[in-house]
This record gives sequence, C-alpha cells and structure tokens, in this order.
Amino acid sequence: MTDLDQRINQTLRERAEGSVDTDRLLAAAVVRGRGRVRRRRTAAGLALGVVAVLGLGVVTDPAGLIDSGPDGTPGPGLPADAVVAVVPPRADDVPGAAAQPDLLGADPQLLHFGFSSDGFRYLSWSVQSGVEMARLDVDGHTVTLELSASAEALPLRAPGLPALVPELITEGVFDGSVSHAAGPYGVTVWLRHWQPAPGVYARATAIADDERELFEVAGALRLDQAHRCGGPLRLTTLPAGAQVTRCEVTMAPFPAAYGVQLTVAGSNPGGIQVELQYAIGIAGGRTVGNREVNGKPAHIDQQSGELELLGFPKAHLTANFGWPAQGYTEADATTVLGGAQVAEHLDRPTTW
Repeated sequence: MTDLDQRINQTLRERAEGSVDTDRLLAAAVVRGRGRVRRRRTAAGLALGVVAVLGLGVVTDPAGLIDSGPDGTPGPGLPADAVVAVVPPRADDVPGAAAQPDLLGADPQLLHFGFSSDGFRYLSWSVQSGVEMARLDVDGHTVTLELSASAEALPLRAPGLPALVPELITEGVFDGSVSHAAGPYGVTVWLRHWQPAPGVYARATAIADDERELFEVAGALRLDQAHRCGGPLRLTTLPAGAQVTRCEVTMAPFPAAYGVQLTVAGSNPGGIQVELQYAIGIAGGRTVGNREVNGKPAHIDQQSGELELLGFPKAHLTANFGWPAQGYTEADATTVLGGAQVAEHLDRPTTW
C-alpha cells in the first residue's frame, strides 16, 4: 500500500464504512481529471484527481464514476471495471539478474526479473536509483518487491510501510527472516530481506494477515528473464549526453487507464519528464498543432514548457522540459519525442 493508497483509505474510512476499491477511484481520477488538469504529471494528476473526487463526497459506488458510452470499452469486450493482468513486455535478448546481478537497476529501461505465477497482478513497476521494483496484487493484498545489486542501494524505508509504523528495517540483514508490526486500522505490516541469488538483494513488504504473500512472491520470483520497463513506450533518440534515468509504469487502474513516466537527464540539472497517459475517457483531443516533430503535428505550451506529440487515440504523449525540471530546451524535447516509439494498440498489452 502506497502513501496515496493510505490517504485514500483513511479519508474514506472517516466518511463511510466498508471496503474501498482504490484502483477504480484512481481510474476515475484519470478519466475525469485529465480534462481538467491536462498537464499534470501522471502520479500527481492521479493524486489530485482522487482528492477532487473525495472532496465531492463521493464514497459509494465507485464504479459509477467511470465514464460510459460508445467509446467506454477498453479493448475488445473489456468492461471498464474488468481486472486484467498486465505483464511488462519481455526482453528476450537481455540476461536476467541471476546471470548478471550487476545489471539490476543499471538501465532504467529494463527489469531483470519476472514471475512464474500468472496469479499476480502488477499494480506498478519501476526502475530508479539502482533499484528495480514491482508492486503486486497477491490474493487481494499488496506486496511491494524491491531488487538491487547491493544492500546499500535499497532505501532505508520500504515502500508500502504506513506512516507511524516503527522502523522494521535492520540494515545489512538479508538472511530471509521476517519482521512485522501493527499499523493503523488494525492492519499488520510484514517485511522480509533475503538474497534469492548471489549478488542479488531482495526486500518485500506486505500489508496482510500473515507473511504468506511474502513467500508466495519469493517462490514465484524468476531471475532468468528480463522485461522492458517502458511498456508501450520506447525512447530511441536522446539529447547529447543524456540518458533515461528513471522509469515508472502505473497499471493499477487498467484497463480504464494507465500511465508511463520516463525521466531523461544528463549533466544539466533537472531533466525532461516524458509521459504517456492513456484513459478510455479521453475522447477527441487537440488535432491541430503549432509545431511539427518529424512531420507529425505537435503542440508546444510555452508557458509550462511542455511539448505534446499529437495523434494518439485516447492518449497523450508529452515531454515536459519546463518548471520544475528545467535545464533543457524545446529542441531537446523535440529530439526525445522525435524518436519515441509508441505501440499501435495501447489497449492491448500483449502486443507491446
């Protein structure tokens, strides 16, 4: 459970009894919020959208928040509230972490692990600061798995730990032992450190009744495969001296919505934030631009420093080089979007 999940649940519990489908609320936030706040970053946009929903006092029938209509079917025959398991696309020409543990976190465009079980649903995955992460739905509980090539690369506080929970992490201990602590609302936080292979450091966090989900994830972990982090988006051209330094994909609301975030940075301070935002509620959109990128229409917002490449059904592809990123120019953003490769069928992950 992320901080955003906790805030959603806490706010709703203060207003009403019963369980909360946060994924549906997130999807609704994307679908409704994108029209109001088109240029917010994916994660911030989701949070603001959910806050807006809560501010309206909407606490019942979250499914009713999702727009319906002739364009309301995400993919062939999938209702907006369908639960669809999305897996990052395979990178069969890349070795897994077992063969080359030093690759873990070295290239933010690649994940060097996978899972043998098809019973897990990815909520998100990311690579940044030397850590590869997957956030999973396991039997209705959220498990966050982190992998790195060194114990030092893992941050001192594990994602998923609720606020006010005593620190569970014992630095330098990767012996497979499990610790736990009581969290708010009667939940229990479980934490495990271990080494699934030589040179591979793993940490898993779960909010559940017991440690079972931790061992399910560990048992299904595969270190002999690799996947592409960017999902439907690849960047093939970058400004001189720049590289992709961060990748994060949020799939929790799929098939109603999802988001891809890539950070491009180099020696200059700041960076370019590239985002692909997909939502079934995005209808039409701008078709006429004020710029061209490799012969394709694009639109620049000089005030915000955001360049958008047009022509993607139910999606927006943007490169933000303005505040708070800064350090780059419109020409740099044009270079990045000029080499962006986007999957033809954004609603069909198996084609990515």
